[in-house]
Amino acid sequence: MTGTIRTRSQPSVVASHEESDPKPHHCSGHVRGILATLLGALSLAIAALLVKVCAKSLSTLDILCGRAILQTCFVGVVFLTRCESPWGPRNLRGWLSLRGFLGCCAVVFYFMGIIALPLSDSISIYSVKPIFAALLGACLSLCGCILVAKEEHGASKSKHAADLYLDPVIAVVLLLLAALMAAGTTITTRKVMAGTALKAEVPVWYFCFMDLLLLGIATPFVYGTSFGKRSGDISWQHLVALAGVAICSVLGQQLFTLGLRHIPSALSTLLLQMETVDAFILQIVFVGKVGPMSLVGASLICIGTASLALFELRETRRDAESDSSPLSGDSCGASGSIDSRDLESHPVGHAVEEEAEHLN
Repeated sequence: MTGTIRTRSQPSVVASHEESDPKPHHCSGHVRGILATLLGALSLAIAALLVKVCAKSLSTLDILCGRAILQTCFVGVVFLTRCESPWGPRNLRGWLSLRGFLGCCAVVFYFMGIIALPLSDSISIYSVKPIFAALLGACLSLCGCILVAKEEHGASKSKHAADLYLDPVIAVVLLLLAALMAAGTTITTRKVMAGTALKAEVPVWYFCFMDLLLLGIATPFVYGTSFGKRSGDISWQHLVALAGVAICSVLGQQLFTLGLRHIPSALSTLLLQMETVDAFILQIVFVGKVGPMSLVGASLICIGTASLALFELRETRRDAESDSSPLSGDSCGASGSIDSRDLESHPVGHAVEEEAEHLN
């Protein structure tokens, strides 16, 4: 009767193996999403710093168009080497186009604000985007952004006001619009990435394509204005910085999109606030000047972001446990295995036993 015993033990092993798989995979997906989003925030902070370097010589139009051309070429080469279409499935192309449009507007307004205002002020104002995507849970981080902005505003207002190509009030409005567009970008990206097998390069391609298209349409209208005015002679350092802006922008978009496959849009926008902290770290390294209020504000952002991330992970783990528990009692008993008496009482069970006895 050894054949019968072997036959009865197999369903229990298979059932228990199927039950144990989903939870670790689910949790590891959230961890990957959080890490990808944090790395994306760092990449975007580096891009913002390089924009300030480029602005010493290049015009705003030079930076925006140069970045758009380079990043479109980078992503296009990826699809050419793979011999794949960059346009994605037909049923998602509307959402992907909307995502590209919102992302393009967010980055254009964001870069305009960065050039017009000090880096810390710009990123701090831009970091209010979680308010548009998630009204609850962002109070602590918002307080940090306010403290950071106050620290830099008093020191830089009189020094930079005469040299700005854009009124500071208008720059603040543009940054708030960029935050709103970025929140919309996050939500639409989550819409196309969650529960699909869509590659992250497809939404990034739409972002690059729409960026190039809209800038191509707008360039003739702004070419002769202050947006097209260069502030100095162009050197190879500025061109290298411009290439770095394009690379970091594409990398940040790619990581940000990958993260939204695994984490909700509200958590993603909150994690992207780490871009503010990353910017201050870069400012300390390359400029060597940061005030105590900025440090306190950055600390509050870190605390708020970390607490919200931990809360989201805890809720996700609890949901995964509650989703997996009913499966164990559907048709396999409380332990998820098939009882030997059920096998013996079933006609197939009798056939299996008779076959095993015949072999013996």
